[in-house]
Amino acid sequence: MHPLDGAYEQINGARERLDTLKPEINAFTKEIANSISLQYKRGFVKISGRYLLVPIGTAGFPVNRPASPRARRIIGEVIQSLRKVLDYLVYELACFDSKSIKEKTQFVIVDFPKKFSDNLWRLDGLIPEHIAMFERLQPYKGCHWTKLIRDLSNPDKHKTLTAIKHPIALSLDPSNTEAMLSGKNVSMDSYASIKITFSNGTPVIEGLEQLVLDVTQTLHSFYFEFK
Repeated sequence: MHPLDGAYEQINGARERLDTLKPEINAFTKEIANSISLQYKRGFVKISGRYLLVPIGTAGFPVNRPASPRARRIIGEVIQSLRKVLDYLVYELACFDSKSIKEKTQFVIVDFPKKFSDNLWRLDGLIPEHIAMFERLQPYKGCHWTKLIRDLSNPDKHKTLTAIKHPIALSLDPSNTEAMLSGKNVSMDSYASIKITFSNGTPVIEGLEQLVLDVTQTLHSFYFEFK
């Protein structure tokens, strides 16, 4: 067995939960679309009784409706699995480097060099070369995906279910607005697309898929350090 087998199994778990999440998000998207009535008249779009000024072209606006607790729970499970992968990696590498069991290790994710220095005790047992490799994965070194994992995992773990938003990108085609100009209700499917995102604007499914890839590639980069 390789020391990172447990970490790779957590990756498998994250992928399985992500597959479960996709139909939940699709159902949520349809629920939002079905709840919105859309009219276009004299430069204004009437959305569920509210008029917004939207020029011909593309515009975006938020629709505030929480996703189901089940969807948010699954998102949290995916994120926590990925966070565990990184913690497993630090633990296994620290034990390997030091040839002893190391307790209280953790994958550090911080925004400033001083905070990284202050948390070196969480990397106890690692050789300087491996500490430097983990430092390159810090947000202050330009690694954005670790910051996203931290920002999504901490609220889910300590306070509440992961929050998501659902902005609607509305596209009005100037060659096909006769129905809208008449003031009649039209299909949302014809004129709008709904994207479910995290609070920072990252699309939920695409963002999680990319995080799985980023974490998997990080495991691959450390795989042959165990020799």
